[in-house]
Amino acid sequence: PIKGTFKQGGSSQTAEWDVIAQPSGMMAVKGSSTEVAYIFWEAETEFHNHLPDSPRMSRSSTPLLAARPGTMYPRVGFVPGTTRCSLRDSVVLSVQEVPPYLEKALLALGLHTEARTSFITLGLDAQRRYWLPSFLKHEHLALRFIPQVDYEASAPLDIDPKPDVVTRVFMLFEGIPTDRLVEWENARQRSSADVNMWKGIVGVEDTRQRDDKLFRVLEWGGMEVR
Repeated sequence: PIKGTFKQGGSSQTAEWDVIAQPSGMMAVKGSSTEVAYIFWEAETEFHNHLPDSPRMSRSSTPLLAARPGTMYPRVGFVPGTTRCSLRDSVVLSVQEVPPYLEKALLALGLHTEARTSFITLGLDAQRRYWLPSFLKHEHLALRFIPQVDYEASAPLDIDPKPDVVTRVFMLFEGIPTDRLVEWENARQRSSADVNMWKGIVGVEDTRQRDDKLFRVLEWGGMEVR
C-alpha cells in the first residue's frame, strides 16, 4: 500500500517505513495524510541445492523476542528457496480441505478475520501470484508454518519503539502428486491433529498476543515451493 525506503547492503537488502501506529491498527505515514492498514514487502529467492533440508518439526517454547541476534543457530532452519515441506514437519490435505484447515490454523495462530481472509484468498507469493489459484493447480498440498525463530534468522525485523509482542506467521506449501500420496501418509494423518499444535511450533505468545493494551505486531506471508 505504501512504498518503503530500499537500502542495498554488502550481502543484504533492507526496506524501511516511517509510520505512526494507531491503537486501531491503522498506520499514518509520517509527513503526509496517508493512512494504511498494513505494510507489504516481498523478496525474490535464490535456489541453492547444496543447503540442508528442513529440521524435524518441534514445538518452540521460546518466544521470538527472546531469540534475537546473539543467539547461536547451529543449523539454519529456514533457507528461502531451499527449505521444503517434508513428511516430518508438514500436513497434507486435498485442495478442498486447505481453506477450512487454514481458517482454523490461522485463528489458532492469532490472525484476525480480515487477516485470515486475506491470507487464504489474497496472499501473494514472491512472483506476485495469488495463492488460491496456486492451490487449485494441485489435487493435494503439503503445508507447514515456519518457527518464528527460524524465519527471523532469514528475514530480521527491527521496529522502533520495540513492540511488546511480535507474531510472524509464514507458510510454505507445495503440490503433492496423487501417485506420491503413499509416501506422505504420516503427514496426511497429521492433518487431523489439533491445529493448536502450530502455536507451539511457530512460537506464538498466546495470552499477550490477544492483549489489546500491548503494542502488538502481526506479520503474515508465505511462498510456494517448486
